Parts: sequence; structure tokens; C-alpha cells
Amino acid sequence: MSVNNILKKLKETPPRKLNDHIMLVDGMNTLIRSFSLLKAMNPTGTHVGGLVGFLRSLGFITRTFDPTRVIIVWDGKGGSGNRQNIDPNYKAQRATSRITHWGLYDTKEEETEALIGQLFRVQDYLDCLPVHQVGIEKLEADDIMAWIAKKASVSNVKKCTIVSSDKDFLQLVDDTVEIYAPVKKKSFTTANIKEELKVLPENYNVVKALLGDNSDNLQGVKGLGIKTLISEFPKLTSEITDLNYIFDTAEEKLDGKKIFAKIIHSWDRVETNYKVMNLTPPSISVQGRRKVNYALDNFEFELNATELKRASVEHGFGSYDWSELMAMLRGIVEKNKEAA
Repeated sequence: MSVNNILKKLKETPPRKLNDHIMLVDGMNTLIRSFSLLKAMNPTGTHVGGLVGFLRSLGFITRTFDPTRVIIVWDGKGGSGNRQNIDPNYKAQRATSRITHWGLYDTKEEETEALIGQLFRVQDYLDCLPVHQVGIEKLEADDIMAWIAKKASVSNVKKCTIVSSDKDFLQLVDDTVEIYAPVKKKSFTTANIKEELKVLPENYNVVKALLGDNSDNLQGVKGLGIKTLISEFPKLTSEITDLNYIFDTAEEKLDGKKIFAKIIHSWDRVETNYKVMNLTPPSISVQGRRKVNYALDNFEFELNATELKRASVEHGFGSYDWSELMAMLRGIVEKNKEAA
């Protein structure tokens, strides 16, 4: 879409309040996905795939969802600590993962250093745009986003869109909160979430606790799959349940199929998984909530096109066309001013 068409569309949109439609972007999830998929190089021969992909994604989702506010959320330093205290295996495999771009990097350490460098560049560019970046020490992005989303569900926010390929967020879907999965290029709402999960979103964490999550290095009950779960625990599809329902049912049927004995035998693991993956309520302290709320309530949108272009040239990225992205974000800001 051309810049003129973008501005025309925005002018035709009625004025809206700042928090009418909040878009939450999982920053590291977006950056790593872009870094892994794109081999884009700048004129000096440096890999900038993460940077290019992140900006393209930001432009696409902003144009697609037309939010009134864009919030990029990052993991804080030591953010995984709380969950690793519950389960030391949480995300333990990620430190030893293989090189993504063998043709560009000789070692995993070299590639990780490049990813961190692109992370800092992305954050520098976002500082010049009318978007909000949030990252709080000792908090994961998941918990910050879940807190904002749940806060939106009980406030005057009309819509909250979470952008992430992390399936854990699907447990948050309700009348206000939708999830956009970039890999699937699909939005999940109350209209289609059950078709995707096969169970109620409120029960999704119960299911994940039983099945585990390879991406987070969390093992589930061996031999258990979603079809068996639905067959043996039918309330998962129609009623909001909890782990007590699973345990009580498995105990009652213990003399039946072997899977029930496996569930009881693995119960400590199931309970640990549930604590680690649960986002309702988010694992965030009162102090953390205050920090998030303060950050959200004390932010003014700004657009620094001069600094953006200067930084682009400095990083060998001066040929990137910022006009479309800036036009969309500028339009959002102007509409917010009209509604104020």
C-alpha cells in the first residue's frame, strides 16, 4: 500500500482513544523468527535479517490490524529466573541450539553476538518511532503481555491483539483478546479458538501441563495425546476445569487403561508444568505490576525521523524505505490526538 493510500485510509477512520485497540508485539519472538528466516545483507556485507524482518513485520501488522497503540514487549534481564526456580529444565536446551545460518557464521557464539547486535539496533530504531517499548528486569515478556492483556479485558479497552508465535498466549483468548500467529498468518479469537485447540482456551494450560512443551524443554506424560485427553476428559471441551478434575478422573479410572496410571505417576511433573506455563494470572509481582502500569501511563508518542535516518546510515542500513511504516504510525498518533 502506498503512503498516500495509507494516509487517506487513516483520515477516513473516525477518531479513537489511545487504548481502544492495543497491539502487543512479542519483541524477541519476532526478532528471532526474522533473524532465522532472512539472510538479508546490508551494503557492507553484514547480515541484517533480524532487523529487516522485524521492521517489515511491524509494518505489516500495523497496517493489517490498524491499532491505536503499539507496544513492543521484551524479556527483562533475568526474566526466566522465576520459572527456572520452579523447573531448572525450563528453556535449558536453547543455550546449546545449533547455528541457524551456517554460511554466515562460523560458531554459535558468533551468531549469538550478531543477534544481540541486531536486537540493540532494533531497539534504537523503535526509540525513534511512536511505539512503546516495555521490558522490566526479572520479568519475561510473556508475563508482561499477559498482565496488560488481562488488564485490557476488564477495562474500557475494546480490543487487544497479541502478536506472537508462542502458543502459550492462546490461553488468554477472550472477547477482548485475540492472538495473531505470524507463522500461520492467522488470528485466533473466541470464534475459532476451540477449533484450533480442541478445548476451551481456559483449559489450554491444563492440556499443555499434561502434554508438555518441547519448545520450553518441558516433558509431558508419555503416551498421552490430545485425542486421548478429549476422549477421557470430555469436560475440557465444554466446561472450565482445573488439574483437580484431571487427577480425580484419572484416580477413579486407575484400574482401566494404563494411561491413567501414567498420569498419576507423572503428577509432580504435570503440576510443575502447569505452574511454569500458566499465564492466568500472570506471574508478576505487585511491584512488577506497578512498573508496567507506570510505564504505560507515562508514555508520550514521538516520531524522530531525523535520528531514524541518521542511525540507518550509521548502521549501513540507509537504503531502507521507512516512509510506509512512519506514515502508518504517524497517522495513529494524529488520530489519538483528535480523540483526546
